[in-house]
Amino acid sequence: MRVLAALLAGMLAAPAAGRCQESTGEHLTIGLFIASIEEGARVFTPVRLLPFEHPEAEGHEFPNALALHRSEYELLVALGRHSGLGLAATLQRYPGPPTEDWPYDDFIPPVPPEEDETVVRLNDPPLPGLRAALLVDGDPRAFIVDTRGLTLDERDMARPTTMGLDITRAELLAALAEVATRLSQPGRVIVTFP
Repeated sequence: MRVLAALLAGMLAAPAAGRCQESTGEHLTIGLFIASIEEGARVFTPVRLLPFEHPEAEGHEFPNALALHRSEYELLVALGRHSGLGLAATLQRYPGPPTEDWPYDDFIPPVPPEEDETVVRLNDPPLPGLRAALLVDGDPRAFIVDTRGLTLDERDMARPTTMGLDITRAELLAALAEVATRLSQPGRVIVTFP
């Protein structure tokens, strides 16, 4: 009995297999890169900015979301709608219908915008192709980058990439932080760019 009790106690104390080991209650920034297939890019690249050490991230700057959670789908569709992009039909099928399963117990699923969400339109995006972002008290929660129609020169690139930009995660987050400095109000704000 003691051995069984010790085994049970050890199993309960050990983290569940496959769970991420970061702090509980953090938000994941999600995003969508839209690029030109004529350049050899993927048309849609949904990403989750999981910590680099997370097993699913495999150290990548922009880990690809292989399936969208329903709240991610709703959030990206709403961001797209505010920036003039109709994404519902395409994202509904990418690569299959959105799932109800949120596989990251240590992270809070995204919260889709409300109908009366504050929307601010700014000019001069700090990142080529930045179309929309959701910021909560300055913290980036979601973004859409659309580089279709931008030349390589306009993107400061010498050659095309699969996601349309040649940036690091730190550079993306710095650009989103710059957007936050342009906002005068706290809380949840959707920012769009022309």
